[in-house]
Amino acid sequence: METEELKRLRTRCGLSKKIPAQYEESILKALSHYPELKYVKIHFKLCDSSAAPYNTTPSPGSFFRSPGKRMYVITLLEKAEFPESAALFKNLDEEERISVIAHELAHVLQFHTCSVLQLFKMAVSYLVPEFKRHIERSADIGAIEHGLGRGLYRHAMYIRSIPGYLKKRPDLNKYYLKPNEILAHLD
Repeated sequence: METEELKRLRTRCGLSKKIPAQYEESILKALSHYPELKYVKIHFKLCDSSAAPYNTTPSPGSFFRSPGKRMYVITLLEKAEFPESAALFKNLDEEERISVIAHELAHVLQFHTCSVLQLFKMAVSYLVPEFKRHIERSADIGAIEHGLGRGLYRHAMYIRSIPGYLKKRPDLNKYYLKPNEILAHLD
């Protein structure tokens, strides 16, 4: 049954968004912390294969468009082998889901503020480890600044507690804020 809160969130935050029904509430709650994205086109897409459990990119055609005409795709991986399977969006609790989406929405903001040329530079620069680290840590800080740092902290702790996950994803500690760094930003 649909709640009044869900209806209100959909009207306030769900404009120009394509959201999978099973995650609608979590996604809308995250979007409610990003009023500046109210009219930005975002497609939340479920997929069975991806390099990462959650990912954000401008749609392929959007690279050539001005920010107001772009569409962004946030991909949520639905299937993976262990240990990645434990980190899938569907296996997170509500607070962690909201914080994951908050991180991805921070990427949308990063992309949305770029001109066409800046967006291409950012895409190419992402291949450089130092720049990738800056982009990912800035997205973590963006989620914290939008009021979702506690969930981000819980998510950071959870994924690091999954046996074998850090071995499969050693980039986690290299590119993203560590739990103690998230706490420092919260203070």
